Parts: sequence; structure tokens; C-alpha cells
Amino acid sequence: MSIKVISKGDNFLTFENNISLNDTSRFTEFLEIAAKLKIFLLAIDGMSIKTRNSFLESMESDQFSLITANSIYEKIKSEGNASEKLKFDIKKLLSSNDKITSLLVSRKTLNDNSIDKIKKELGSIRNQYEIISLFSKDRNTLKWAAQDRRIDYISIEILENSEFIDYALCSVVKQNNKIFEINLSSLINTKTDRELSEVLRKGKKLMKLIYSTNAPFVYSMKPKSPLEFRTGSQMRLLGSLLESSYNKTKACVFDKQLEVLVTNTIKLHESHIVEGIKEV
Repeated sequence: MSIKVISKGDNFLTFENNISLNDTSRFTEFLEIAAKLKIFLLAIDGMSIKTRNSFLESMESDQFSLITANSIYEKIKSEGNASEKLKFDIKKLLSSNDKITSLLVSRKTLNDNSIDKIKKELGSIRNQYEIISLFSKDRNTLKWAAQDRRIDYISIEILENSEFIDYALCSVVKQNNKIFEINLSSLINTKTDRELSEVLRKGKKLMKLIYSTNAPFVYSMKPKSPLEFRTGSQMRLLGSLLESSYNKTKACVFDKQLEVLVTNTIKLHESHIVEGIKEV
């Protein structure tokens, strides 16, 4: 597979927030297909910052330029309004560079119903990943997670845990500036008409609830194969099947995810002390 020229534009960038990359030997294939779809921001679930950095150091490619948010922040950290500058520089680099540039993000999804177990794991991994999400089938655990500053996303699999999302949780998510991460892959991976009908029914109910509380959300495809990638526009169209307005979900496929990444990149940097204060 060969890619020579890709016409990129800021309005068409996509952030795939949750990639399941169990076989790193297929990574180039993921990069090539993602690049064709203008998906240049890729979060790899289960890959720590240390592992990601080592992987990038060992990977040689004349075709791709592989970067991290931290490497960009290092260059502008002393400038004023670093958060906005970092967002601007990431967008500019991904949309205007002649060489195909992909930014790789470290992510961890916690999967448990025990608050005590999640607390223990969070204590050991917070500084190892740029993004942390939680998938759970317990209402109390979800409500607790929505108030924990270390967790960025509440992950939703429509057929598996959307029934545990209620009005109270949506309100807590909004109040604490958390984000629901909605996996849309079930809309294209159902095996029967009955299963698709169930996805649509539960998905529409979920979106009606989220919209009624104005809780923030983003989309993901959680691709296990590069052929499961979808562009931001395609994800927004899939979301419209759940009665989610296409015209109101532009930020749900890039901007909101970028905001989380930029905030966490600055927090995780060694110069950061507390919110609003850093070493100079």
C-alpha cells in the first residue's frame, strides 16, 4: 500500500479516540488507512507513554512523521497561553505538513465495577497514560468515576452498559466537566436485524437522555482492524441514526478530544505543579 499525496484540511481532521492495537506489527497498516481517511490523531488503548515513546524511537519510516503532543509542547511551553498555542500548533501540523504526520496518544481504559479496585489502579497509572477512561456496568461506580479528576471519559458500549446511564449520572458528568465516549461500532457490526433494532432503540434512548441534560459526549469507532476506521463525517452520520443531529456533532469527532489531550499533556509535563502554576 502506498500513499504519496494527501490533501489535508483542518475542517476534516478526525481524532480516533480508542484503537485496540493488539498486534503492533500491523501498525503501519493502521497508519496508512487512517491517513487516507485524514485520521491523524490516534489514541492507542493499553499503550503507556513509556511504551509509546520506545515504539516511536524504534520505528523508522520515510513515509510517516510520528509525533507526540508532549514533543510539541516542549517547544512552546514557555510561551504565553500554552494551551491555545498547543492546540493551534497540533492542528496546523496535522493539516498543513507536506509529509504525512500522525500524532500518537497513550490511553488506558479501566474496566471494573469495584470502586476500590479502580482507585488502586488509578493510583499506579495516572502518570503513565495521557487519557484514562472507565467502562463499568455499575451505576454507583460510574457516578463516582464522573467525579474523579483522574478519569477523562465514561465509555459507553450501547448494548453493554447504556442502560446504566441515567439522568443523575448525566448531570454529574456535566457538572464535573467529564465526557461520555460513545462507541458507534455496534451500528455496523450487528449480525441480525433484531440486534440492530436493539442498538437503535437503546442508542436513541441514550442520546435523548444525554441531550436532555446537555452532557458532553464524543464519538469513537474503537477499531480492532484498520478497516473499521470511519471519518469524522461518517461517525456523525452514524450518530444521526440515533437521532443525534449531524450539524451539532462536529466537535464530537476532534475538538473535544483534542481539548482533553492538550489539558492532560500540560498536566503531565514535569514543569506542571498545580492548576495554573508551572516551573519556569
